[in-house]
Amino acid sequence: MIRLTRSHIQPIGIDFGTDSIKLIQLEVTGQSLAVVAAARRQISPGPWDDPQRVAQIGVLLRQMLRQGGFSGRRIVTALPREMVHVKNIRLPNMPPQELAQAVNFEAAHLFPFEVHDSMVHHIIAGEVRQATDVKQEVIVLAVQPEQVNRYLEQLHNWGLVVESLDIEPAALYRTTERFIRRKEDENGVHALVDVGLQRSQVIIGRGREINFIKTIDLGATHLDESVSRQLGISLAEAGALRRRLGEAADSEDELRRDPVRQAVFDATRSVMMSLAREVSLCLRYYSVTFRGYRPTKIKVMGGQACDNQVLAQLAGNLPIPVEPGRPLLNVNISRMKASDRRGVMSEWSLALGLGMRLVAGPFAPRDGAPRDPYAQRTDLTSAAQVVDLDQATGAVANEQGDEAILDPAAVSQINAATDHANRAPTSSHSSVMEAAHA
Repeated sequence: MIRLTRSHIQPIGIDFGTDSIKLIQLEVTGQSLAVVAAARRQISPGPWDDPQRVAQIGVLLRQMLRQGGFSGRRIVTALPREMVHVKNIRLPNMPPQELAQAVNFEAAHLFPFEVHDSMVHHIIAGEVRQATDVKQEVIVLAVQPEQVNRYLEQLHNWGLVVESLDIEPAALYRTTERFIRRKEDENGVHALVDVGLQRSQVIIGRGREINFIKTIDLGATHLDESVSRQLGISLAEAGALRRRLGEAADSEDELRRDPVRQAVFDATRSVMMSLAREVSLCLRYYSVTFRGYRPTKIKVMGGQACDNQVLAQLAGNLPIPVEPGRPLLNVNISRMKASDRRGVMSEWSLALGLGMRLVAGPFAPRDGAPRDPYAQRTDLTSAAQVVDLDQATGAVANEQGDEAILDPAAVSQINAATDHANRAPTSSHSSVMEAAHA
């Protein structure tokens, strides 16, 4: 058979998770995606720069690349989330080239390190109405070059050729963005909840643009700890038990008949209610801030999306439907191992988004005029308002019901929280957001 359309092998997307490594490599043929190779291995949990963990990852990576059928050693990966510092600010409307300069000017007061030695990036989240003013909400990101250089050196020592460094929310959102084909899809609002091992993150965007991100300090480890305390078993045993029970759907009859299943459900209920409450506040904040737009469903990403108990408890405590993300939908996965093709495959979300970072063609980023973010101006004065998302989302904590989302009182509370954050000294909180290119 003669292939008339040229194929393009992409760099390997590598997800260095807290307790696992996932590698995936894609082939683009016309408007079709296919998996060339994929592999995953469990690793010891720990920080990214732990020497023992670094040595373990190096050995596993060489084995995976050698045995997994991957083409080349070009890779795209994400910066460890603890490296990326994020702040939300509000600025007056201004042209894009002036906005880039204003963001660099404001960044000097936002982060707990010298920003002139840092990589500063920003995303325009969208227009927001504050009292009678219309402003731009901007997400500002900064990383310290010395940390990025250490990370790059580590990757190079493993024999990898780094094509691009991304950040997790951008990669995760890319798995949803690839389905935007029609003009009417550009106004669709997408809400993603990535439930990780140590923490979770909420990402909300409209069309191709990310508008909101927030990290929540609740994850699978907190669920395992609750089960461990309730049942008097070890943390490892609790995690294994949750994974086994999560693979089957939980009907009310099954919960009543199986006391262990019921005990696990009861043990994790308070954690899941807390997580659902935080997600709900994020949805309300988004609907109040970006009026007229709201998501109609939530997609759960990551390995916990395979846990039916997690999905059921989120669905029971959130005002809109919840479903697992299916990142590899319509992707040819015939070359993946049968053991890696089970279920919704949501655990591959981050690796897939990273593997698509340099995809050209129908999934590529839209063209835009380049701008020089490093051109400095000396005539700028501070006009930014810092938005503390913890305070801003908490401002609607007492509003009840979905109809309260657009209540004027809720709008006033959010604006008041924003003004309070602007007057208070700024403090850094680590999170993740847009791409930080090496």
